[in-house]
Amino acid sequence: MLQTQWLTFGVAWLILLVGYYRLLAVPNRTPAQRVTVLTSLGYLMVVAWLVFAPVGLVLPDSYKDLSYFYMVPYNLHPLVHVDPEFLANILLTGPLGVYCYLWRPHWSWWQVALAGLVPGLVIESTQFASDWLVHTLRVVDIDDVITNWAGLVLGYAVVWGLDHTSLRTLIKPFRLR
Repeated sequence: MLQTQWLTFGVAWLILLVGYYRLLAVPNRTPAQRVTVLTSLGYLMVVAWLVFAPVGLVLPDSYKDLSYFYMVPYNLHPLVHVDPEFLANILLTGPLGVYCYLWRPHWSWWQVALAGLVPGLVIESTQFASDWLVHTLRVVDIDDVITNWAGLVLGYAVVWGLDHTSLRTLIKPFRLR
């Protein structure tokens, strides 16, 4: 029997698969561009599993001052406690910045900064809603929004920097535009 806690995870995967079906059907993609599309799908599916699959045991961050909204724990005190999870979230969304560059290499820096907010806001608001509706045992944390933003911006900046060196010939075939 399917547990309702897995509903958010299943819906996220379904949205990814339906969305990527259109991207895979685009004709005239080079093999390198297909690699970009397929690896970004794989990456996003792993991220969906990491952030939306229910956790088995709740170990709320005892050192964080958590508030509760209808039994959903959340932290709205930014950057009070920096821990290994802080760096892990930056590393989690760094590849998303790489894919953003490969998909949209000509974004201005304000567009990159704005796009960097999207993953954290989507993940945390979805975790909040799913925990409120089906109790997925997740903590909604403002630090995650900040670190997800930092990861995307850093990933984009690294590939942008590499694309302005002699490595451009290695990066260009994987760009979709």
